[in-house]
Formats: sequence, C-alpha cells, structure tokens
Amino acid sequence: MKFKTGAFYAAISAQVPIVPVCLSKTEGRIKLNRWNNGIVIVEMLPPVDTKKYHRENTRELAEYCYNLFKEKIAELNKEVEEIEKNIK
Repeated sequence: MKFKTGAFYAAISAQVPIVPVCLSKTEGRIKLNRWNNGIVIVEMLPPVDTKKYHRENTRELAEYCYNLFKEKIAELNKEVEEIEKNIK
C-alpha cells in the first residue's frame, strides 16, 4: 500500500523535515494484557529534507519515503525473527 500525499504536502509547504519512524511487524506477534507480550522493534530514521521538493513532485517524495520504510521494516522484521529464533 502506497502512502497518501496529504502529510507530504504539509511538510513541503511548511518546509520541515519528515522523520520516518518504523516498527517491525506486530500482527500475530503481540499478546495484549501480558507481561511478556512479544518483541517489537521501533527505529527512527534520519530526517528527510523536504526543501528540494515542491508541490509538483510530492508523489516523488512520498515514493522515496515509502521505499525507505519498506526497506527498514524488512530489516527490522528479520531482526525480530532472529531474536525469536534464539529465544526458543
């Protein structure tokens, strides 16, 4: 699923960076109301400068950020799988 562009338009208009916050897959991994309710890794990536983007290329910024998220989340998911494998 690709990102909607509203937040990217806002960031470009305000000329503020976008700080990607990624987390590993949670579906089927978290058991609520438990002390040991699963492993989730959250990681902030370096800010993405929006000053070189304009309204006309907002979709390009959204695609760039989407690819950053996709790559990092895949890494985080592998890391969680390794941790879980070593726990068992």
